[in-house]
Amino acid sequence: MTATPATSVRFGRLERRGVLLGLDAGQLTVLGVALVVLVVAEYGAGAVGVAVTAPVWGTLAAVALVSVAGRPVTRWLPIVGQWVLRRVFRATRYVARPLRDSGPESLSLPGFSGRLTITASPTTGAALVFHRRSGTVTGILELTGRGFLLEDPGSQDLRVSGWGRVLASLCQQPEIVRVQLLHRSSADGAAGVRRWWFEHALADAPWATRVVADLLAESTTLTDRRDCFLAVAVRVPRGSRRVNAAVIDAVEQHLAAITDALVAAEVDVRSVVSPARLRGVLRAAYDPMAALDGPHLETGDGLVGPMGVAEFWEFVRTDSAHHAVYWVAEWPRSDFHPGFLQPLLLAPGARRAFTLIAEPLSASAALREIRRAKVEHTADAAQRARIGRLEDASTRAEADDLLRREQDLVGGHGDLRFAGLITVSAGSRVELEAACRATEAAAAQAMCELRLLVGQQGQAHAAAALPLARGLL
Repeated sequence: MTATPATSVRFGRLERRGVLLGLDAGQLTVLGVALVVLVVAEYGAGAVGVAVTAPVWGTLAAVALVSVAGRPVTRWLPIVGQWVLRRVFRATRYVARPLRDSGPESLSLPGFSGRLTITASPTTGAALVFHRRSGTVTGILELTGRGFLLEDPGSQDLRVSGWGRVLASLCQQPEIVRVQLLHRSSADGAAGVRRWWFEHALADAPWATRVVADLLAESTTLTDRRDCFLAVAVRVPRGSRRVNAAVIDAVEQHLAAITDALVAAEVDVRSVVSPARLRGVLRAAYDPMAALDGPHLETGDGLVGPMGVAEFWEFVRTDSAHHAVYWVAEWPRSDFHPGFLQPLLLAPGARRAFTLIAEPLSASAALREIRRAKVEHTADAAQRARIGRLEDASTRAEADDLLRREQDLVGGHGDLRFAGLITVSAGSRVELEAACRATEAAAAQAMCELRLLVGQQGQAHAAAALPLARGLL
């Protein structure tokens, strides 16, 4: 009997369309200024004026037309400018003030503007994180899987379809601003094994069980711990200064609906994340070696945020680790197995956090976005035909992706604006470089293209390593 292969998946290309001939508004503006300088110099002083002003209009033209690392120079300028300003004003370093920042209901974390308020739900005990500046309240679920890769292709197809229905249901709930799926691999020492053993072993077990307990008590072997969280950010009424009963009820209803959808998709919801558990999770993101100590991460005792953070151009350093954050710039563009992320997520010994951030779009908003993009493609094609420039395969592929998205929306599917982020952690700079090379190799196996978020590592770490649904960069 021949097994039926699992349904393949394919992603669209990274959209690179522009306003005119592939150039965006910023590039056209800079190029227009260069042309103005050139024309004024030509009419004012002739060839001499053109030669004298050549460094000006030549530099502007280069800024408008040249790309560095796949990104136009005009898009690098804001990143470099913000980085320089933050360096000048010493905003790239953060030092905790334990006497001021250790309140049980308030958090001040680097990468977040303003303070975060944690409220415990009176009915479920869930931690509800209120960020006043963004106007959202976030609830977090802790998830476990059922061995997707070990299932037969038919079962895999059912689970993929179920997960698709979960995502589609998000687009039908306008109060949901965004969701974040965080899968984190960390070192657990032997604490996790010991904890499981003492919780499940029988007290009156035979001598062999006692021998195993003694061996575990003396074990120093490092093990891998994998945690998975789903954070849901819900919009609160404008001007809200605190989380009231109505907001709590609304968030709990959304969490309950998502829980039902996850269970139908055969994804187990272990529990809602309590305030104590959330503090432990946040602490482990800044101090991974604290996981080796075990118990306090479950109870949330001690300091929640980092003792200190130093942001550099290519990485960020926290209490006991160095971190580098990548953006998944390209996903598989050909038919691939749904478990294509296995090399990135399940590599033994890897200390990585994979985050998928998705912002649901209503059908009307998604259709407007698609039709606007189609108009830009049509205008761009007409301009290329006017100057005799041929259309390349990448442009046709982007147009096909837009058509497929529009057909899916008309067919009743939802649309999401999403991004993938990967945080690589290591104990030292040298170890981080080796871990980054291994991560890039694993991404190549998964048919994904990664880009290091240089100049944005502090904000990227907050978005990628913390289950708080911070939002897209």
